[in-house]
Amino acid sequence: MSENDPDGDIPDIPMAEILRTRESCGGTGGDGHQGKQATPRSVPVSQDDSPRREFFSIALGTAIVAVPAAVGLRVVASPLFTGKSGGVLARLTTLDSLEVGGAPQAFKVIADKVDAWTTYKDLPLGLVYLQRVGDKDVVAFSASCPHAGCAVEYRRKGEIKGVQFEEHYYCPCHESAFALGGEIASAGSPAKRGLDTLEVDKEKMAGGEVWVRFRKFKAGIREKKPLS
Repeated sequence: MSENDPDGDIPDIPMAEILRTRESCGGTGGDGHQGKQATPRSVPVSQDDSPRREFFSIALGTAIVAVPAAVGLRVVASPLFTGKSGGVLARLTTLDSLEVGGAPQAFKVIADKVDAWTTYKDLPLGLVYLQRVGDKDVVAFSASCPHAGCAVEYRRKGEIKGVQFEEHYYCPCHESAFALGGEIASAGSPAKRGLDTLEVDKEKMAGGEVWVRFRKFKAGIREKKPLS
């Protein structure tokens, strides 16, 4: 916990370190509230099967399930992330970087926040999966499982409770599978809804860039309800 953090509501957890890598993507953010601004940006997550990816999947998943509510305290409390502002519009990548029909790619979204005289660096907002399903059609999902907020991971294939699954999103916390379209794919899943879709800006995409409106949604309920 930072000594300069007046709210004192973000714990010092592994997730903050995992999402710390910075890469400026030229995006802008903000909600029109004077004195509170953010510059959202994204960092792509490798989809190879290296030990680094394995560590990321395990560590990020356990970090989020351990403190899903605590991680969201600051972003929910700030007007920047309330239902009125509609989340944060962040540039994630270029359209050309996504192959049509290719596997989903993960992007970490982080931002700097300026509040009065204090700047909070590298606040982790979350993880987004992008998949290009058509020439001008990109699907975006929040990587936060709608059951309890754990981080889901993309798998080319895998076994869950004796059942084999091809390409799917996997939640390691309660061993559930979600189809690439976001629907619940495994029987007995405790999740009450599929993965939460995120809005992709069509005008930005027409210009060759993929911008997503990042939002957080309440876990554990059937309705897709933005946190406010």
